[in-house]
Amino acid sequence: MNPLVAIAGTGILGYSLIALPRNIRKGRRLKAEAKAKRPIVIDAAAYGLVPGDRLDDRHAGPDPEADAVAAAALAGDWRRAAAYLAGAGRDWDLRWYRLGIVSDAAAEDDTWLKAWRAEYPQDPSAALVHADALVTLAGRVRGAKGAKHTTAEQFEGFHRLLAEALPTCHEAARMAPEDPSPWVAQITIALGLGWSHDDFRALWAEITARDPHHYGAHQRSLQYWCAKWRGSHELMFAFAEQAAASAPPGSLLPALRLHAIFEQENREGSKAIYEQPFVTAAVDATLDAITRVPPTHHRLPTIRHLLANTLFRTHRYAEAVEHFHAVGGYIGSVPWNYFGDPAKAFVHARTNTFTEWEKAGRPAPPPRAGR
Repeated sequence: MNPLVAIAGTGILGYSLIALPRNIRKGRRLKAEAKAKRPIVIDAAAYGLVPGDRLDDRHAGPDPEADAVAAAALAGDWRRAAAYLAGAGRDWDLRWYRLGIVSDAAAEDDTWLKAWRAEYPQDPSAALVHADALVTLAGRVRGAKGAKHTTAEQFEGFHRLLAEALPTCHEAARMAPEDPSPWVAQITIALGLGWSHDDFRALWAEITARDPHHYGAHQRSLQYWCAKWRGSHELMFAFAEQAAASAPPGSLLPALRLHAIFEQENREGSKAIYEQPFVTAAVDATLDAITRVPPTHHRLPTIRHLLANTLFRTHRYAEAVEHFHAVGGYIGSVPWNYFGDPAKAFVHARTNTFTEWEKAGRPAPPPRAGR
């Protein structure tokens, strides 16, 4: 045999012995990486869940009465809307929640509202709906995108409508001096028009003098104190902690801290906040709070969405499963509506929750007092 051929053959054999295992390992790694990049998929129906293509991104949860009232208003029946608001009595947070339903309808088509105001010009509820509908319309004109993606025309319309809403809020407040709602409606005006901290604190004093534990007012005020509007992470968390600490038994205000946690995550684009020790205490306090309210409470769906997301992020999968089941097929709520594709964000969190829960052997959530 030619010595050169023999040497070459030996070299090729040696190279193969080294390269072949390396190539096999590389192939396996690339295959594993490709598999890891593929979205995890579960059979939603097998877990009693609503499939991703049938999710409702308009509502946080089912509310047939609210749907019927809105439909009646848009059909011209303002009396049903008036009765719906009156039915809340002096439960000011429930009145505020119902006002949102009615104001959304008025922002879509205010023909029925104009008829109401024309027939009863001194009705404080009609004035209130008018004021809040202007605020709602202002938000729609501006859009939900960040400032750099919002046009000058959008900002001009936003500011103009907010300025127009302010005297209408004052009119509603004069008509019903005990109702905090006309003052709560001004929170978004303060946000959009850039009220100073002192001016906002004066507004807050008017609200808390009428209802110191108003959930909707606290939830909206948190936006003022967050970094993306007029505050900072520190001011936002201080506000949330004070609200939770002063909350009476049966209040859902402990959940305000979950809003703050998500706001920071969304602002920073990082999940690192979920590693902070105080998050566990905030979640536990919220879980305890929801056991003390009726299962039909109007704020419960939104809080369950926040819980589902926070429990998923903190790897408490058994408890997250419970809340993903509870919210069903509704995703029109924080945190999902902060994303460009709410359904995608929701399905990702839900799918990974159920996958990890399945891996753990489907454990039951730990027992809590009040269950």
